Amino acid sequence: MEPFAGMEAFVRVVETGSFTAAAERLQMAKSSVSETVRALEERLGVRLLDRTTRSVRPTEAGLKFYARCRRLIEDAEAARAEAQTLSEALSGRLRIGAPDAFASRFIVPSLAGFLKSHPALAIDLVATAAQSKLVDEGLDLAIRIVAAPHDNLVVRRIGKSRIIIVAAPAYLAAAGDLNTPQELVNHSCIGFSPLPWRETWSIGGETISVEPVLLTNETESLRAAALAGLGLAAVPEWLVGDALAAGALTQVLADYETPESGVFAVYPTNRLLTPSVRSFVDCLARDLKSRGLGAG
Repeated sequence: MEPFAGMEAFVRVVETGSFTAAAERLQMAKSSVSETVRALEERLGVRLLDRTTRSVRPTEAGLKFYARCRRLIEDAEAARAEAQTLSEALSGRLRIGAPDAFASRFIVPSLAGFLKSHPALAIDLVATAAQSKLVDEGLDLAIRIVAAPHDNLVVRRIGKSRIIIVAAPAYLAAAGDLNTPQELVNHSCIGFSPLPWRETWSIGGETISVEPVLLTNETESLRAAALAGLGLAAVPEWLVGDALAAGALTQVLADYETPESGVFAVYPTNRLLTPSVRSFVDCLARDLKSRGLGAG
């Protein structure tokens, strides 16, 4: 198994572009990864990586060797997954990336029943407003809420998400109602910096330029700012459904069309879809459908 271990370390270095990131993926010390790859080069009698103080990249021979090694590792992972399917018990650790507020409202509630059904399985949940980098962060899957995911990912659409514009009743009482998208420029707006909804808002087939009184990169802060009456906010409907029902927020310009995105489960193309990933995505898709966010 020593040559294969060296191959896996080499493949992870090429994929992540650094020994440090590869060591995190493999849960090894950086020095161990470096020594393992160097030992592999010595056994082969070929230099596989060009190393500098700032970067590491494969040589021409390394690129060809990488393609072969990756196929071997994928075959080994496929064999492991096939063996796992012979047993109903899922085990190991599943690492999931997801948007922060979506994770707290949908993924965490789904985990209760999922983990009860699979007690030998553990979850690492990486919740962030920014899109998680699957390979760099060692994720088994990520949940993305976008119009269309990147072509280099394996994708399953499991839900939908529509943007609406909301404000606190107290803000509207002071600032006045608005009847057309063009009137947005006369109101205080709250922008969400990770997405296009910061200085430009799309509604009714038009793109309106606004000057946000507040820009935030965190989803819960966007919701809190709207509830506090700071102005209008363009938010996913699922983020504020409870506040709308309670009357703490009011939807405006409801007669105008706003963009709808998909909720996607995405996986790295170089990683096999394991039974644990498939089972969790099936569970989450059922939960989203039961809560009115199904893919349709």
